[in-house]
Amino acid sequence: MKFLKTKLQVSRRAFSRSLISLGASAPMLSHSAFDLSWFSANNTQDSEMFISAQGRHEKQYGLGWVDPKHTSSDQLLSSFRGHGLCQNPILTEQIIMFSRRPGTQGIRFNSSTGTIDGSFTSAKNRHMHGHGCYSLDGKKLYCVESEISTGQGKITVRDGNSLALINEFDSHGIGPHEIAMMPDGITLVVANGGLLTHPDSGRKVLNYETMRSTLSYINSNTGALISEHFVAESKASIRHLDVAEDGTVAIALQVQRQAMSDNHLTSLAAVHQAGQEIKVLTAPEALTVKLNDYMGSVKIHSPSRTAAFTSPKGDLVLFWHLDDLSLQGYHAFNDVCGLAISQDNKYFVLSSSTGKIRQIHAATLKIDKEKSLNFPQHSWDNHMISVLSNHA
Repeated sequence: MKFLKTKLQVSRRAFSRSLISLGASAPMLSHSAFDLSWFSANNTQDSEMFISAQGRHEKQYGLGWVDPKHTSSDQLLSSFRGHGLCQNPILTEQIIMFSRRPGTQGIRFNSSTGTIDGSFTSAKNRHMHGHGCYSLDGKKLYCVESEISTGQGKITVRDGNSLALINEFDSHGIGPHEIAMMPDGITLVVANGGLLTHPDSGRKVLNYETMRSTLSYINSNTGALISEHFVAESKASIRHLDVAEDGTVAIALQVQRQAMSDNHLTSLAAVHQAGQEIKVLTAPEALTVKLNDYMGSVKIHSPSRTAAFTSPKGDLVLFWHLDDLSLQGYHAFNDVCGLAISQDNKYFVLSSSTGKIRQIHAATLKIDKEKSLNFPQHSWDNHMISVLSNHA
């Protein structure tokens, strides 16, 4: 595999054209540099890119990306704080970034040109929850949202090309967060966090006493609920998930400690397989305490059957085996949250808000120090993806 050697940059003229093509509904965007050389000089090469929402404050919010081979990076600034991302499985250069709750905007980034070539906004009386996924054929984009007046979770369906809204149905819960398409190409799995919020109250949770978090499986064609599953701890919110090649779902939890009547510890990681109950993944008490009731992301390495979970509040990444449920190991990493699998399928890629990136070998769970990167100009948000981009 060949990698690009120069700094990630985009020309002012090309970027301006991309904005004009979006029309008046596009969010305000600007680029950190204006030189097309990164893309034009490497138009026959494939390059791995790590992509994440980033920014420490409103004027810095946007989408950032990294060439890990040649330690270069760049960014596009936006008018909103992004959160999760997803890649079109067919048109792989298309990357969607969703706004963080209670935002209403999404953008489509073209990793081949370094431009924004599409955008969308939630309908009136809706707000986003920071995540979405494509259908396996790339023709539909599923976004998790909430109806503001009722708090009911919604899954909006957009055309994968035009990004126009074409359908919506219930998430069958409150506060849907991460969503993924199952390997059958029909079933969606949704982490309904159970936390009721309202834009007028910011991110304040309004239903601690009655919160009900579910892992829900939904028919993507009809919107019908196929099944729903619960964790034993009623004050644990199912927030993030990932799906293995065989359909095993790994689940990351966040405990709402202020809603609990005592201080008992509860597991923050779990797995689910069809026809079974959710199984928790346990760790020694000393480790569980350090997690501070919060897992921020999860990613499965299917060949090794290993799931990685990050805790930015605990400064830890932990690894469990999906089959025997055993804890395989852990590493300390300050404010770690983003997780991805490298394009060679050998490494877990981790990012932190301090701009650092680490790669841990999936087979040995050892950090490859030669692959450690630091980009202090970036503050990576909670989620990162790895893509292979062809700069054609």
